[in-house]
Amino acid sequence: MRSRVEKYIEDKGLLETRDPEVDKPIFRGPGFEGVPEFSELDSRISEALRQARERTGLTHADVAPLLGLHPQVYGRYERNETKMNVTRLIHLSELLDFSPIDVVMAAAPYRFGKTQREAERRRELIKIVETLPADAVDSLLSLVDAMTRLPPKTEN
Repeated sequence: MRSRVEKYIEDKGLLETRDPEVDKPIFRGPGFEGVPEFSELDSRISEALRQARERTGLTHADVAPLLGLHPQVYGRYERNETKMNVTRLIHLSELLDFSPIDVVMAAAPYRFGKTQREAERRRELIKIVETLPADAVDSLLSLVDAMTRLPPKTEN
């Protein structure tokens, strides 16, 4: 008989894998091209941060004091020498005017869809929703709620 955890792993399609950063086997969800190592995710996060900063026209030296950091310390985030914590990510998103979802999407697009195209389309939708006025969000949410209550379409 399977345990609750074994059933959960199977239901979620998790894969047992090893990562150089973890000394024991771990379970991960697969990406579009297998299971990316944590170092690859970190590299993608660093690149997304660099691109977000460059879009503002600011330098490391400009951004670092806004974070209470020395420019060399901030540069380590963009060079993937220091891991970004969520609190710092939120702070950076406030300063550089990006959505934290942009960074997550850059690192792990497979978390947004089963195919690259599906993930890109969902991100497009999220970007649109992020810019809608509050009354439009309410209307859209009502519409989506009503759509989810429709009976499944049957084929004839």
